[in-house]
Amino acid sequence: MTSRTPLISRRSLLLAGGGAAGALFLAGCGSPGGGNGSNAKTVTGASWADGVNDLVFGSIKSDFEKASGLTVSPQAPVPFSDYQTRFRTLIAGGSPPDLMRLNDDFLREMSDKKTILDVDSYVKKDNVDPSGYFEKVFDFTALPNGRAGLAIGTAPRVMFYNKTLFKKHGVPLPPTTWSSKNWTWDDFLETAKALTTKDVWGTIVVKDTAFENIWSTNNGGDGIFSEDGKKFTLADPQGVEALQWAADLSLVHKVAPPWADIAAEQAEQQLFAAGKSAMLLSAMSIGTYLEKNIKNFEWDIAPIPARVNQFTEGSMILMVIPAKAKNPDGAWEFLKYITGPEGGKAFAEKRVCVPLSRKAAESIVPGAGAPANVQLFAEAAAHNRNVFSTTATAAAVAIYRPKLQQALIGEITVEEALSSSRSQVEAALA
Repeated sequence: MTSRTPLISRRSLLLAGGGAAGALFLAGCGSPGGGNGSNAKTVTGASWADGVNDLVFGSIKSDFEKASGLTVSPQAPVPFSDYQTRFRTLIAGGSPPDLMRLNDDFLREMSDKKTILDVDSYVKKDNVDPSGYFEKVFDFTALPNGRAGLAIGTAPRVMFYNKTLFKKHGVPLPPTTWSSKNWTWDDFLETAKALTTKDVWGTIVVKDTAFENIWSTNNGGDGIFSEDGKKFTLADPQGVEALQWAADLSLVHKVAPPWADIAAEQAEQQLFAAGKSAMLLSAMSIGTYLEKNIKNFEWDIAPIPARVNQFTEGSMILMVIPAKAKNPDGAWEFLKYITGPEGGKAFAEKRVCVPLSRKAAESIVPGAGAPANVQLFAEAAAHNRNVFSTTATAAAVAIYRPKLQQALIGEITVEEALSSSRSQVEAALA
């Protein structure tokens, strides 16, 4: 899901209302394909605005063009929410870009609708050796209908924290390895309380679908959906309890900002970078933003706090070739370069994600402005627990999200929000 980050990143809590949410989530990427009448020397592309886009259609694009003789022509990047609607329209109209970024929540759904090209024939034709890739990342796109594009990397979620504030208040630092020692939910809450002042929030953990999945699985549940993709397990007791606990960080304990303060694009990142929040649950991909914008304090990363489990969720960074792409061969050549050791090295050096290529991942090392515990990103990837896929994720999200927003602002309880949505969500999943 990734994913895929909020209105801010990839999978926002776009809770503006049923119709609006449906329009924003009912799409992603992918679309029918062909390959006729295109300029074989030009590859068109599209993504939403973030650090991944900056690299793919920046330095990686330039290096690929020099090596291949092809030209990559990307569309102007837009915010995540706008991307969902704009490019859905392009796909429906039958003229999508050749290579598109896809919200990992919707991979199976788009694949089942046959709007994404199966790239397995390209993998076999070019004798791609999967041993050079991280197995779980490579296999993420292997679906019943074929291999729906490739995950160019994964951006695991961790707890970013203001180390300077911890030291100022004499609060013990979180673990430097993926450990639950002194880092349970209770420990986390006490830490957030100790760091909260009239000018600084102790933490921010609520933003996108990842928070739903992380807290519910770590409370012993299945996450948002059951493994077979047919049940809305977020509404089970473990999920309800976990999400109410997360909501109460703001509603009851007052250690997290109100939903209204973090709903806007990049609001939570801006609060953290400005020193207004001591801890932030977010994906590895925000590291570039933090390195550019944090000037007055030292920051680092820690594992997700544990309860029954200590999982995280990595945003799988997906690139797909729409089935109606005009230059699928050129798109594959670019995708192959992005996921190889040359293209992937840029992601590792900028610490935007753990790249698909094992060789490229060797370049993830501490650097100026980077977290000292950078090795935790790789450890986080080893404790990954993504949302189970469904054939109607977009429709399900559009149903339950508006009611969940009501719970986040305290109008109703999480149990009321999720229980009242369950039958309708499961009808959509069926």
